[in-house]
Amino acid sequence: MSTHRYSASGLAADYCRAGIGLFATAGPLALLDPTGTGGLVYILASLAILFGVFAVRTLIRQLTVYEATETGLRVLGPIGFQLAWSDVSDVRLEYYSTRRDRGRGWMQLRVRGAGRTVRLDSTLESFSDIVGRAAEEAACRGIVLGDATLDNMRALGITGTSERTRVPVV
Repeated sequence: MSTHRYSASGLAADYCRAGIGLFATAGPLALLDPTGTGGLVYILASLAILFGVFAVRTLIRQLTVYEATETGLRVLGPIGFQLAWSDVSDVRLEYYSTRRDRGRGWMQLRVRGAGRTVRLDSTLESFSDIVGRAAEEAACRGIVLGDATLDNMRALGITGTSERTRVPVV
């Protein structure tokens, strides 16, 4: 069994974004007269709610612990559940670039099964260990992986995925 979590330092930038966003929207909102500003109140309130939800989501990520066990993935925290490896029906590893040259970005692992989806991104401690485990389980169960997923796994140094896990070209 391996245990993984998002580190506070890895989430610091998200906390800063949420704080700045709340300061920039809720601050002026508190100073405005709601009757004399028209739609500005609604815009600022909507944005403040959005940044508040982002802050809560970041807190939930910090409080959640992920365990890769022999039987499946366990999510322990405010929104906890377990996804058994035997129930897994789809594994995808996607890369999201923040630059045009694709030089910087992050990866997201999505594991689906039994009506549940576990999404993990590459800021998770020992992310590649969980990706490797998901790749092993996909190969054992004959789950077909897409070319992009296989390329992204190779970029993480995960090799040995069987050709039977490759999506057939039509």
